[in-house]
Amino acid sequence: MRQTNRFRLFYGLGYGAMGVVNPLIGQYMGSIGFSGTQIGTVTSLATAIAVFAATFWGDRYANSRDGRKVIAVICILAGLMSLVNSIAGVFLLFLFSYGIQYFFQGPVMGLSDALVLESEQENFSSIRLCGAVGYAAAVFIGGKIGGALGLKMIFYINAVLFLMAALTVLSAKTSGQEKTVQGTEKSSEKVRYSALLSEKPALQLILCGIFVMGTNVANNTYFGFLFTEGGGTVSGVGTAFLLMVGSEAPFMALAPKLCRRFSREKTIFFAMALSAARFGLYAAGPSDKCLLATFFLQGMVNGILLTEYVKYLSEMVSHRLIALAVAAFYAVSSNGGTILCSFLGGVAMDLFGATGVYALFSGMNLIGVVLYAAFGMHRKKEKVMKE
Repeated sequence: MRQTNRFRLFYGLGYGAMGVVNPLIGQYMGSIGFSGTQIGTVTSLATAIAVFAATFWGDRYANSRDGRKVIAVICILAGLMSLVNSIAGVFLLFLFSYGIQYFFQGPVMGLSDALVLESEQENFSSIRLCGAVGYAAAVFIGGKIGGALGLKMIFYINAVLFLMAALTVLSAKTSGQEKTVQGTEKSSEKVRYSALLSEKPALQLILCGIFVMGTNVANNTYFGFLFTEGGGTVSGVGTAFLLMVGSEAPFMALAPKLCRRFSREKTIFFAMALSAARFGLYAAGPSDKCLLATFFLQGMVNGILLTEYVKYLSEMVSHRLIALAVAAFYAVSSNGGTILCSFLGGVAMDLFGATGVYALFSGMNLIGVVLYAAFGMHRKKEKVMKE
């Protein structure tokens, strides 16, 4: 349990580092005079870089002798680049420096999940829960400190938290370290992404994820428009987000019990279908009060998908491919899906307004649900024997 608690602390610090910057970076760029187009360019480029970074660092992690060191290095480098961002006031310079920061920061979540899934899978949900709590707390604290001392403070807090996260992950011992002493033939064997091509269930899960994970991330961009169209205020958007994000933690704790009761495959299927229904409700143009009253739907969807989807994926591949499978999932399903949904969502916003965005998102979720069922992923699967 001592090592599990170190992982929990690491997740709280790592997600806290991201939580203090990601939701406030737009406001910071606006405060130093960047236009809406410039802000969109920076955030879009960062997401695109994260696709490449996830695969690049996933390969380095999978073929390293100690994955903890890879994670610690990218945490430290992300923190250092955050300090550079605090003094980069010119658009092109900030675009360049923030892109580099995301090259290091983007893969932190995926590699952290891989590290825990390789050695602490039974405790993954409770560990990931600490990440959600750390992220939510950082958003609140970062907003308070940024409002009192200036938004530039978010970069300093980010750097400190990433440094603490790096030290914490290095202090944790993992069963994954055993690969360094199991013989030269295993430790010297290179693992490549091409090996995933023979893992059909993993590829099917990654494909389904494109139509679900991307919409749930893109929702962060478009929900404010839907809320204000429904009669809400800008300040009310913050309250709604606090409720929605805060509701994820208890459902993350509940998810393992649901999986034991109904199976992981069916629980994920339910969460995907609920996501489609939730966005379908949003497409009907509900009032701001209705949106506030249904805040828990995000917790039910994300609380299950953010913990159980990657666990399902890790069970479908051999132990040596977990890191690459998780990295591919974050690159394609999460980041790639986000780019696709954000772009199509913008087009739908211009043509049909916020309700049109959520009609699109609901339709994409339905595609994911149909594919998941067509592939038979909702049926009980045998775990792959770990190598």
